[in-house]
Amino acid sequence: MKILFAAPDRDLLECFRQLLETDLGETVTAFDGTQVISLLMSENFDVLVLDRNIPRVDHKTVIERANEKNVSVIVLTDEPAGVRRTGEPSASGRLSYPFTFAEIKKAILETFEKRGVKETEGPVIKDE
Repeated sequence: MKILFAAPDRDLLECFRQLLETDLGETVTAFDGTQVISLLMSENFDVLVLDRNIPRVDHKTVIERANEKNVSVIVLTDEPAGVRRTGEPSASGRLSYPFTFAEIKKAILETFEKRGVKETEGPVIKDE
């Protein structure tokens, strides 16, 4: 399983990259919409975790590109849970700030289950 995590806060990206890689497997990060689209076009991902306020390219365009590539999208938003704007492209899930690591992990795993992707135990570390 391969995750693309996109948010404008580089500290948040690094923190979640480390946690997600430890628990779920390969995680790639991007801090703006241009990077996200470039990565979506050049690599295969199972899920995109996307901050709704991603700079440089509108989140709607990013979600549409992910949908074209059959990548599930979880949108991170500052709007209350259950709020969805009309005209928003389809996403597999939404998570409102603030959220915990457990909540984002659960959202990703639920998305994987819907797609039929099996959970891994994270990266393999060789004994020295």
